[in-house]
Amino acid sequence: MQMKHEYLATRPVDLYGMHLFELVATLGSFTRAAEAAGLSQSAVTRQIQTMEDKLGVSLLERTTRKVALTEAGQSLVVEARRLNGTLEDSLRRFREEHVDAVKTVRVGFSRSIGLASLPGILFPFHRQSPHVRLQVSHEESSGLMAALLDHRLDIAVLASPKKLNIALEVRYHYTDEFELVTGAGGELPPAQAAYTPARLREWSAKQRWLMLNAKSNTGRQIAEWFKQHHWPSTPAMELDNFEIIIHLVALGLGASLVPRRALAAYPRKKAIMRLQLKQRYAREIVMVTRRSRILPMHVKELIDGVLFS
Repeated sequence: MQMKHEYLATRPVDLYGMHLFELVATLGSFTRAAEAAGLSQSAVTRQIQTMEDKLGVSLLERTTRKVALTEAGQSLVVEARRLNGTLEDSLRRFREEHVDAVKTVRVGFSRSIGLASLPGILFPFHRQSPHVRLQVSHEESSGLMAALLDHRLDIAVLASPKKLNIALEVRYHYTDEFELVTGAGGELPPAQAAYTPARLREWSAKQRWLMLNAKSNTGRQIAEWFKQHHWPSTPAMELDNFEIIIHLVALGLGASLVPRRALAAYPRKKAIMRLQLKQRYAREIVMVTRRSRILPMHVKELIDGVLFS
């Protein structure tokens, strides 16, 4: 018991200190961090200085204008966010189970997931569990992964990444097929029988391609698909949303590969022509959670209710 007391007295950080450190790192200011924590600036400064003294390393670079993380600080803030997120998530689950707090599922969708896919994921759950609150966000895949690791999300829905952090796990996946489209006023190869690989390459070289941003998972996969089929793929325009791409295609601004589900939801179907391909591009959509033996029941119910397969 004596050893435990000695550890508590000498350990360099505690949960409170980690919380204050995360606030300073996130807000970039001792003043704003103090306001958020309801403390004086001097109290927050002393807390961080004590942490640095006990750790024997500088965590923050202080200037008259801003506060920046040192290399050690950048490393520690990652752990601070995970630790604080784990604690907050545990307390949230505790309140939901024992204090009658409203059960909540926080689900994030990648920007490349068409809005037409959302009803097939969210509506069955809403119908089955109307008492559970849904918090839905829409952001880049990298942000979704970080939010899962920091316990700010329960589920992330995105195009399957090449690598997945070992702390995360794929819970469900389904195939999302794409269509090659151009505006109704565009030109297609002369006849269906003439859609040979050579003719398609010739046709594709004349198109203005509207492409998903190449930094996204899907954008990279589409670029690789074009390369495999030896199609010219230099984009005339890069966007981060398939609904916008479909609208621009309908206006005659170019051709694109778009999800079939997103295309089915577009109301002005006569403004778009589809080019039937023997080999379609398809991506795998995954639903990812933090790795855990047992998922909270309401999180599991949302995943189990997905209509797509």
